[in-house]
Amino acid sequence: MPTPLHVLVESGGLEKPENLKHVLGDFPIDEAIMRVLPTGFKLVSAESFAKSDFSITGCLQGEMSDGSSKKYFIKARCASGKNSRMMFEGEYTSLRTIEAACPGLVPSVLGCGEFASSVGDSKLHFLVEEFLQLDSQSKPEPDEFASSLAALHRNGRSPNGTFGFPVATCDGPLPHPVKWQANWATFFAELLRSRVRMDAEACGPWSELEKAADQVIDKVVPRLLNSLSWNGRPIEPALIHGDLWDANVGTVGAGKTIIFDAGSYYAHNEMEIGIWRVIYAEKLGHSLYKDAYLRSYPAAEPLEEWDDRNRLYSLKCNLNWSATDPGIITRQMYGISFPVRLGFDFVDKT
Repeated sequence: MPTPLHVLVESGGLEKPENLKHVLGDFPIDEAIMRVLPTGFKLVSAESFAKSDFSITGCLQGEMSDGSSKKYFIKARCASGKNSRMMFEGEYTSLRTIEAACPGLVPSVLGCGEFASSVGDSKLHFLVEEFLQLDSQSKPEPDEFASSLAALHRNGRSPNGTFGFPVATCDGPLPHPVKWQANWATFFAELLRSRVRMDAEACGPWSELEKAADQVIDKVVPRLLNSLSWNGRPIEPALIHGDLWDANVGTVGAGKTIIFDAGSYYAHNEMEIGIWRVIYAEKLGHSLYKDAYLRSYPAAEPLEEWDDRNRLYSLKCNLNWSATDPGIITRQMYGISFPVRLGFDFVDKT
C-alpha cells in the first residue's frame, strides 16, 4: 500500500541537504542520518532497496576509513503526530533487546532519529540497521528456526517480572498497549480490547462482533489464561518478537534464521505463534513450524487447552490486520465466530 512518502520519493520531490548533494541515489538523506552512522564512514550512495507497506526502505553504501566498503539498511516514514517516532523507537528498542537476549537472531541496529526537514505537516523519522543479504523467499528450516525462537523466549526475561515493555511498540502502524501488568490475562485483555477498538475505528461499528468480543474478554480470557502454568509453576513473561509472520523472517548464508521488523513486549511465549494461525501465514502456518516449536518449548498446562489458547491469541492478529487494511477478509471470517469454544457457547444468540 503506497504511502504519500512512497509517491514523493518516486516523483523526486525530496531535496537533499546542500552538504549531502554529492551523495548518489534517490533515497532521502539528512544530517541526522549521518550522526547515526559510524565515525569514519563516508556515504557514497543512498538507493531505494526492497519494499515495505508502511515505510520506504533503502541501502546506504559507502567506505570506511580503512577503504573497505560497507552497507547499511535504512527505513523511513513520515506521519503527523508521534506515530512514526513511536514506531521506530519501539522497533529500535525491540531489536536491541532481542539482540541482547539472543545474539545473531536480528540485524544489529545502529540508531533512529528525526530528519531536520519536514514533509508538509509531517515529520520524517528513520531507523538504520546492519545490512544483511536476506533471502526472504526461502522457508527457514523448522528445527533451527524453532530452536532459535525458543532460545529468545527462554533468555529474554522481563526486567521486573511483569508483562509489558519499557517503550511503546507497534504491530504494523498500530501501537501495542504495553503498560506493565503483573497478570497475563489482564495484559492480554487490554491488548485484545485495543484491537477491537481500532478495528471499529477503521472499519466501522459491528455490534455482533463487539458483543462477542466483550464476552471473550470478560469470560474466555480469564478462563483460559488465569490457570496457566509451566512445569508446575506460574508462567513467566518472555520476550517475544511481536509480529512474527512470513514477511518478517528470512535466512542468510547456509540458512541461518534472521527475524526483523519487531514490535516486542514481554508476554506468554505462546502468544508469539498465534499469528501462525492466520490465513496470511502461508509459510509459518504449516504445522511443521508449530510442531518444531513445541518440541523446543513444550506447551503450558493445561496441555489440552493449547489449541484454544492459540486460537485466542490469533484473534489479536486478525483484528490488527483488519484495522490496518479495512475491508480485508479476516473481519468477515472471524467476526461472528469470535469466541473460543470450550465445550459451551459464550455468545448469546437471542
